[in-house]
Amino acid sequence: MKPGRRLQDTVPAWLEAHRDAARRSLQRRLQAPVLSLISIAVLGFILALPAYLWVLLDNARALSAHVDHDPRIALYLDGVEAATVADLERHLETDARVERWIWIDADEALARYREGLADPGLLDWLDENPLPDVVDVIPATADPETVAALREALAATVPGATVVSDDDWVRQLNSLHQLGLRILSVVGALLGLGALLILALATASELRERREEIAISRISGATHRFLRRPSLYGGVMTGLGGGIFAGILLLIGIGLSRAPLEQAAAAFDLEFGLSLPGATHLLALLLAGLLLGWLGARLGSGHALRDAP
Repeated sequence: MKPGRRLQDTVPAWLEAHRDAARRSLQRRLQAPVLSLISIAVLGFILALPAYLWVLLDNARALSAHVDHDPRIALYLDGVEAATVADLERHLETDARVERWIWIDADEALARYREGLADPGLLDWLDENPLPDVVDVIPATADPETVAALREALAATVPGATVVSDDDWVRQLNSLHQLGLRILSVVGALLGLGALLILALATASELRERREEIAISRISGATHRFLRRPSLYGGVMTGLGGGIFAGILLLIGIGLSRAPLEQAAAAFDLEFGLSLPGATHLLALLLAGLLLGWLGARLGSGHALRDAP
């Protein structure tokens, strides 16, 4: 027989076998709709919880960007030579990490301070201005590592200056965000493992109820792959349904949380709108559901068929 002729005969038979397995799997789920819906709902809840937490964490990071607290680096030039100040100005003009910088003259600073006093005469006893010249540097980015490197570079350029940075809050926010991501990863992994085991147990239980049917099929020459195929399609169907249900739950949860979060942001004079998950996030939920459903069915069917007569 020619290879082309053999391929023409094999492909339709293979497709028909898969259609038959999918049809039989769907019929079994329609015969027990309550159990099928429970499996889909359990998987949907398990997938929706970490997805909801991730959306909130991502929006919290976006909210921090609306807070007007750009990191700043202040250089107090007390007793710094003019040549060193010139080097500093050249550095500030050429360093791409610097967005802008402001020179605050000591006399101007003292005059502003005097204007803010209830009795400006309180400073008349000063023989000289105690305030130094200050350079207020605003970095181009709030990245903690970039700000720290810029601070060190400025301190090296002006060794005699006192360099003060208020970027601690940036590091704290970044640390909290990384901690949240790590906790979310652990929670998601544990929930995913739990869903995998639940689906595997459900598949194994279904196959054990069909022990006699499986035994007869094996006598008739059914292969291990043939017996497992309907379970795999059942797992894919459950995973698809769980992913869709998780997406619905996620949209409902975000919708219910949107108004309170925006009202809380408005109370702090922040313009913030809770962003809904996009198509990529919903597609990721579907893929996660399909993967968990398929893996759970494969794990459970493999174990049950090994124990079957």
